[in-house]
Formats: sequence, C-alpha cells, structure tokens
Amino acid sequence: MNPPMKIRLVPPAERYRESFLRGLREFQHEGLPWWFGGGLETAEQDFAAFVAKKLADSNRRDESFVPKTHLWAVTEEQFVGRLSIHHELNDALRVVGGHIGYDTVPSFRGRGVATEMLRQALPVARALGLTEALLTCDDTNPASIRVIERNGGSLRETKTIDPDKPPKRYYWITLS
Repeated sequence: MNPPMKIRLVPPAERYRESFLRGLREFQHEGLPWWFGGGLETAEQDFAAFVAKKLADSNRRDESFVPKTHLWAVTEEQFVGRLSIHHELNDALRVVGGHIGYDTVPSFRGRGVATEMLRQALPVARALGLTEALLTCDDTNPASIRVIERNGGSLRETKTIDPDKPPKRYYWITLS
C-alpha cells in the first residue's frame, strides 16, 4: 500500500486540463465514464465550456434538476479524483447515488485519495445546508465501504434493487 497522498479539493478549473484528460482516459479504459456526462472528445475540444458546465451544475436549472457541487482532488496541481455533492435528494438519488459520489483516478487508488476527498467534502456538504448525507455503494465494493466507514458512515440498510446487480448499501453520515 502506498503512503497517503496530500490532496486538496478544488472547483473544476481549466488549468487541470491535461491531467484531467489523462485521468478521464484511465476511467474510460476501465469502463467507468458514467459520471462524466459526455465524451472525451467534447472535453478535449472545448475544455473551458466543459468546466463552465460543471461549475453551473451548482445552480438549479428547472424543477427536475438537482443542483450539485463538483470538486476535483488535486495533488501537486495534478487531477487525481472527482467528487460531487448533490444539494438535495430526489427519488432516484435516494435509490442509487445519494448526496455524495466520488471516483479516484485508477493509477492513484490505494493511497487514501477517496477517504481524504470525502473527509474534506463533509464540511462543504454541511455549508450547503445538509445535516446528514446519504452515500450508496455496491455491497461488492470493499474499497468504497472502507472510505465511507472511515468517514463515520453508518450502514442503515442493504437491499437488492436489480437482481442482475449486487445489492446496494445505504450509509448515512451525520454532518456536524
């Protein structure tokens, strides 16, 4: 296991373009582009617009849109992970997703990045007005289970949503 990394959470910014695109390629290589919300080509062609959209996601667009704050984990000015905080829950997020979701760039896993991202994000969630945060993960994801539990997550239930997928775990973290 590698030593923990010193990271900080920052808003999306154009200066992280090259390391973000490298990280995104790693995610896509392992088949995890679901959080990106667009193709690699879009980010490559107009990264400024991509960043602007991520920043704008914190504002409500319409009644059905749940605002979310995007934060990027960086170390030595290099993108190593991403995290988003939904400002509230809708029915879909109560089932899958929760308030906070995160991903660590594959080549940086095992160094405490996700644990530290979540630790730093909890005061941000509190500042957004949340008093507790729901986090969900697959029952078969021991790394995410450890991240959530190390940050005070309390398992409330585990349930099967789709018989073809692993059961989901539902954790709550009280924000103080």
